[in-house]
Amino acid sequence: MANLREIKRRIRSVRNTSQITKAMQMVASAKMHRAQDQALRGRAYLGNLAHVLACLQCVIDLDDRPLMQKREKGRDLVIVVNTDRGLCGALNSNLFRMIREKVPANASFITLGRKLNSQFAKYGMDLMATWSLSENAKPLEMKPVSDFIRERFATGEFRSVQVAYSSFVNVMVQRPAIRSLLPISREELSEVAAQGNSAVDSCAADTPYILEPSPEALLDSILPLYMFAVFSQTIAEAGASEQSARMVSMKTATENANDLISGLTLDYNKARQTQITNELLEITTAMRAME
Repeated sequence: MANLREIKRRIRSVRNTSQITKAMQMVASAKMHRAQDQALRGRAYLGNLAHVLACLQCVIDLDDRPLMQKREKGRDLVIVVNTDRGLCGALNSNLFRMIREKVPANASFITLGRKLNSQFAKYGMDLMATWSLSENAKPLEMKPVSDFIRERFATGEFRSVQVAYSSFVNVMVQRPAIRSLLPISREELSEVAAQGNSAVDSCAADTPYILEPSPEALLDSILPLYMFAVFSQTIAEAGASEQSARMVSMKTATENANDLISGLTLDYNKARQTQITNELLEITTAMRAME
């Protein structure tokens, strides 16, 4: 009887867990659709912005701009966009493994999300600062981080700035990636513009564009905007990847819990059948003993 009670208690416990993981799966699914739409819209905006900058390089030299100057001195900074919460499969561990393989050991790090902070401390990596951004973070929430990075790069403290994040491919696939943030290169502008289906080749010095107040002033205002757009896009991609990974992880957990419930129910039925059989044998034995 004690065995039956134990199995029944385990079935109840696993069923409660299944209900929780199912609810988390539905919540993550709703958040994933919003994050996915935001990431896809951001790609188009970023492509058009890169197209404008690629056209400006036809009428002005971009290499002397502070955000596009390549430096030989200074530290390498890597911004790691991870999660504040777990239950998203191997998303964070895959990202950290890529960082260990591809980022120089003497690089400095800033984390957006707290989940990987313990790993940086474990391996003695230089963690300068950490921020926590809310889900679907607004531009005003991300701007202090972006301004901090841009100002430190402008003063020459950093030689390069990169972003390590989980790139969103589809619901089932999220790939860890590293993207250059600063300095902004001509090659990157052409590549991003091409990904946004913008015909950069059509830009020429004699294109009849009217630029006001001047190409230099326009460039000085668009370059920080482009840097912030790239930074925001990586956060949007990481958010979509997080919700997708959590939805898939909770779906798998729910299916495993249901399989476990089926196995426990079968064990319960077998144990119950064995108990009934034993009781019938005891009754039959007692009746024969009374004859």
